[in-house]
Amino acid sequence: MNTTYSTDIFNDPDIKYLLTDSRDLRDAAATVFFALTTASSDGHLYIAEMLDKGVRRFVARHKPADAPADAQFLITDSPEAVLQRIGHDRRRATNATIIAVTGSIGKTVVKELLFNALVQTHRVSRSPRSYNSQIGVPLSLWEIQSDDDYAIIEAGVDAAGQMTSLADIIEPNIGIITRITDEHSGGFSSRRQKIEQKAMLFASVSDIIYDGDDAEVESVLRQMYPHKRLHAAHGAGSAVNTSLARETLRVLGFDTDAITAMTESQNTDIDTRLDVREGTGDTLIINDMFTPDVRSIEAAMAFMRRRAVASQRRCVLLLGELMSRYGETAADTYRKVAAAAADYGIGEVFASDDCADAYADIFSERGVSFSAVKGGVSDLPDLSRRMILVCGMPATVAAMLENPRHETTLDVNLDALIHNFNHYRSLVKPTTGVIAMVKASAYGMGALEVAKTLQAQGAAYLAVAVVDEGVALRRAGITMPIMVLNPITTNFRALVDYRLEPAVFSLRELETLLAHLPEPSATENPYPIHIKLDTGMHRVGFIAEELPALARVLKATRRVAVATAFSHLATADCLDKDDYTDLQLQTFASMTHTLRQGIGYDFKRHILNTAGIQRRPEYQYDYVRLGIGLYGIDPVNVADPGLDVVATLRTRIISLHNWQPGVTVGYGRYGRIDKPSTIATIPIGYADGINRHFGRGAASFVVKGVECPTVGNICMDLCMIDVTDVPGGAAIGDEVEIFGRHASVRRLSDTLGTIPYEILTSISPRVARIYYRE
Repeated sequence: MNTTYSTDIFNDPDIKYLLTDSRDLRDAAATVFFALTTASSDGHLYIAEMLDKGVRRFVARHKPADAPADAQFLITDSPEAVLQRIGHDRRRATNATIIAVTGSIGKTVVKELLFNALVQTHRVSRSPRSYNSQIGVPLSLWEIQSDDDYAIIEAGVDAAGQMTSLADIIEPNIGIITRITDEHSGGFSSRRQKIEQKAMLFASVSDIIYDGDDAEVESVLRQMYPHKRLHAAHGAGSAVNTSLARETLRVLGFDTDAITAMTESQNTDIDTRLDVREGTGDTLIINDMFTPDVRSIEAAMAFMRRRAVASQRRCVLLLGELMSRYGETAADTYRKVAAAAADYGIGEVFASDDCADAYADIFSERGVSFSAVKGGVSDLPDLSRRMILVCGMPATVAAMLENPRHETTLDVNLDALIHNFNHYRSLVKPTTGVIAMVKASAYGMGALEVAKTLQAQGAAYLAVAVVDEGVALRRAGITMPIMVLNPITTNFRALVDYRLEPAVFSLRELETLLAHLPEPSATENPYPIHIKLDTGMHRVGFIAEELPALARVLKATRRVAVATAFSHLATADCLDKDDYTDLQLQTFASMTHTLRQGIGYDFKRHILNTAGIQRRPEYQYDYVRLGIGLYGIDPVNVADPGLDVVATLRTRIISLHNWQPGVTVGYGRYGRIDKPSTIATIPIGYADGINRHFGRGAASFVVKGVECPTVGNICMDLCMIDVTDVPGGAAIGDEVEIFGRHASVRRLSDTLGTIPYEILTSISPRVARIYYRE
């Protein structure tokens, strides 16, 4: 690390928080704000807000001219490099044993298994949740405390060359590499290079623990580090995570009896998710299934505050088992939780701990209402319209608060959504805005939670199809600009009252809109509209011959002003029709030039859809429109587009029968058994969005990694699958993946001769949408 900086700004012992996201501010006086510039945002845009909220220490590329005299600014070409240097120095200042975890999947699980084992008898810090990036790693190292015995740090990379800086920052003593899978492989030339790049983290370690069932990983490690001690852990699938944790404990010097004592009561099936579900009484339930220590609860509170601001709900915490830091009293732990609750705007806390009554004063001192609920959920008062965070409680508690739901769910990974947004954001200039498509209930994902996530992520606009979709988002608390692409309506009052910006594609529609809009005063701005141009799709939009008449109408009124003009590419995803795409792009440039001249003022432009962003980024203009790619589907269908799976449609086996040859299954007796078979019934059918053409073996669903073909016709609420070949046999309650990480949406759309869009948007509203963060 060659970056140098003045340490004066960090010498104050009152500094507790290094902040890179303005939404997570807790204590302004104890915070240093880093104005980072990333593919999706520029932290300098939030300096004024941070100053208004009392922050007085900043690391930035420049200082605002109107910054108050008491504000301290460390000016640098790279705030990120300064942050990494601080992490580097914090690591050098500790005597803790540093355990670094990298790999493709299982990093957070292994980290939590180790933390849960070590924290019983030692002082331990670890990366919060999945803080494993170039920014997350130094933030994790900052949290190491002076008396720590161990620190467990995650490191994640998705391209060659990224690990060098992380290895230098972390300089671990012990290294762990979890399973290597195909996730995020686009930045590597081969699987072997991916392993080599991740293994660069281990240059400073004495011991490396790895998946002993992966011969290529072992080969790379032996070639790169012939003199280091290598320790193989074995286990099928996710079971290797437990083996990696136990082997690491052995390397750390714990004997078999100690390891057994440290791990025998652990839940080895650690769930790292934050689930968001609808609850009774119009509540929203956030179920935090992570380790219930103070740092994890603080992260969950920060997540809830973001959601609560968008939905305008009061916040409640249901607190169960609470894990204390080794050597810390329960009162000290509750005092930290009370401080965090006050900082994050949580007004009510209900605790199930038998001793919770003893800590009521700690919370009241912070202005937080605190009650013990020893009788469980039945003791809770009416919490209607609240946002309820459930931490450290059995899963049954959150389930009792939820609305009754179908066994079949569509699980929506918000972290994957953010990853995909940032992936496409990185393909365009930082000044180019991203218009995120959330029409058709966010392509079936559920528009509200997706919109909240995109609003927090810094999308420039949301785009919906019809006015009603925009009204629903506004009523739910979404404040960012919303564009309505098909705004034909008789309710113009709603359009204006909810600040929805219509796309206009005909003179008749424009004249109708003008007749319903009031004339603005001299101090009011005209109403923003978006002009749809037909450059070759030939659905709707102004053609070139209509532009003079359009310009005359627009020039003669102050009721509206053109915010953007846009068009839609018909063949951007057709590799053999680039000539037509070129023609559309040329036509768009010509038409927008003509319109600008005709109305006498400038406006912004956009024509690229998801495929266009990938293939023609040079035509990005002022905005791009991100649709299907946001939801993890590559419209061009390249081998590795660098996208994460957002949606998983899953259900469970509710019935099993062993049938002999000659038996028939289902309506019309079309499911004919020709060999001894085990047939499972699952609660999903065409009323849930499973097309009847998937029946009679046309499609397969995944059980324990095995594709199980359908048997007989798809029913309204049920269907049957052949689970005969499932290893170890299938059981009632086993999960069935219809589509997701192990079964792509595209294979189902190919079966029907259609497109993934149709599969996603066909999922019935009765299928509960479950939102989660990993």
